[in-house]
Amino acid sequence: MEKLVLFLPNSEEDIDANLTLLGELGVMHVMPFQPAKDVSIERVDARIKQLEKAIGILDNCLEKDSRKLEMPADLNFRNRERGEIALLEKVLEAEAQELALEKLEQEQNKELEWYKQWGNVSINEIADLRRVGAFIRLYLLDDRDFKKIQDCENVSVVGKIDHLHQIVFVSQDPNEKLDFKEIELPLHQLTDLQKLVNQNQLQKEENRNLLQILALQKDILETALQERIRRMDVRNVHYAGKNIDEQIVCWKGFIPEQSVDELVAVAEKNSWAYIIEEPEEEDLDEVPTLVQSAKWAERIRPVMNFMGLVPGYKELDVSKIFMIFFTFFTGILVGDAGYGLIFLLITLGVHWKGKFKAKIEFDLIYTLSAAIMIWGVLTGTYFGSQAIAELPLLSYLKVDKLASFGGDSLFIQQLMFSIGAIQLTIGHLQTAWKYNNSVKAIAQLGWVAIIWGLYFVVDQMVLGIAAPAVMPWLFIGGAVLIALFSNPGTSFFKGVLSSLGSLPLSVISGFSDIISYIRLYAVGLSTVLMASSFNQMALGDGITTVASGISAVLVLVLGHGLNMILAGMAVIVHGVRLNMLEYAGHANVEFSGNEYQPFKLKNQKNL
Repeated sequence: MEKLVLFLPNSEEDIDANLTLLGELGVMHVMPFQPAKDVSIERVDARIKQLEKAIGILDNCLEKDSRKLEMPADLNFRNRERGEIALLEKVLEAEAQELALEKLEQEQNKELEWYKQWGNVSINEIADLRRVGAFIRLYLLDDRDFKKIQDCENVSVVGKIDHLHQIVFVSQDPNEKLDFKEIELPLHQLTDLQKLVNQNQLQKEENRNLLQILALQKDILETALQERIRRMDVRNVHYAGKNIDEQIVCWKGFIPEQSVDELVAVAEKNSWAYIIEEPEEEDLDEVPTLVQSAKWAERIRPVMNFMGLVPGYKELDVSKIFMIFFTFFTGILVGDAGYGLIFLLITLGVHWKGKFKAKIEFDLIYTLSAAIMIWGVLTGTYFGSQAIAELPLLSYLKVDKLASFGGDSLFIQQLMFSIGAIQLTIGHLQTAWKYNNSVKAIAQLGWVAIIWGLYFVVDQMVLGIAAPAVMPWLFIGGAVLIALFSNPGTSFFKGVLSSLGSLPLSVISGFSDIISYIRLYAVGLSTVLMASSFNQMALGDGITTVASGISAVLVLVLGHGLNMILAGMAVIVHGVRLNMLEYAGHANVEFSGNEYQPFKLKNQKNL
């Protein structure tokens, strides 16, 4: 990355045009001098929200046969000046009308429900009675309240709704009431209400047809939205810049080295002033990280993005090792070829529904599904069933020592520790390569020796496998290299003492890191045992009746479904953890970086 300071003339027209060119170039990672604030930003933001709302409304209205609708001339907004604003206002107005009609419909339904409960009461006659001095009031009372007023002469019971008594109270005094909540009368006579309901339905249908016609022009709003988002991006950069004597605005940021010539060419052509230089030490915390890995390693990017893992500017790119070992870990942690096949089929189904659009997430899941199936075949694991694993062809493909049923558990555990030692070794070798012009690289080779010494210690302590005679010399040689070459910049004796002082804790940490890889074996085994247990629950007593068959199917589907979910969670918890903590710790990667996100606009021709 190169540090860039860019200077542009401070005029509204020039800045918009120049920042648009800069955004279309799409190479500068802008570091704002201050938060972007301006009334124009607020206006554009409000318009964006309106457009998004209107597009969402039309998405729900566009029906398959709506293109057969005829479009009246007064509703055609394509060739109008500021037609997108007129269309936007029309959509929002129609939506407000629809909400009003729905609210009215709810109120009318309440009145219809009242008539269902109280019968075809004439509201007009009740009003006439009030005018001649007879006041009728309605109540709904439970048994306890009803007992309090049942002896009153001017109280009548006309029916019952659920457990409530329908009470009619008649009085000649307009202020006389029962001490209970009164039931309000509907606003409309039943015959009038039915006409209003029909009228409301017609208005709703007309409004729905209007929205369907407007939905045919949704692309106008989508284009307007993209233009407003573009305008918003330009303004955010504009007002994040720094004014110099009200004549010039400058921005600071970073660009990749390979993009310098391209930016210089555009700057020279448009008379931009700029300063491009190497980032200084105090800039390192701000320098973004642009990770450019091999195409196959990019598949791990969704996982790293999900976890927020961005290597620092001076840290190693661990995506290749992360991808290789994460794929391997996923295969072991799930470890069932049947589950892998289901994951693959589900992914194919979702991908097919999306018309097989290229997405890196699908590539990742295809890869992980294949890894699960391969490890399941090697271990003879198919839905946790030993009977399936013993079928002729599948039995031939199985590796006996790795087998889930009857395999060598000691060998598998040693294999997990070996995988851990190999991955941690790779981390130190990568760090050594990073320091290839420094004696610090030799200290990393000392750590490689320590790692393999710890591996032999773990084998002896956990598995009872005798350590080779070379083990003590691995520790001695590793400690010497670490002591001599870890801190070359300090005085010799201070460097040695500092390295030796921190060595014991680092060795203990390395020991626990290698031990951590046993989780691959433990979690993979638990997946197999759970699958086998569900099979036994469902099929252990045989299927003798239709009911037992149905229950067996339910147990198998629900049980294996739960097991697959737990296995997927294990991949996220353990598969990511071993890469993010154990391996990354030994590769000195803290994921302290911020991602390279250049100010980038779509070309106006593509809007």
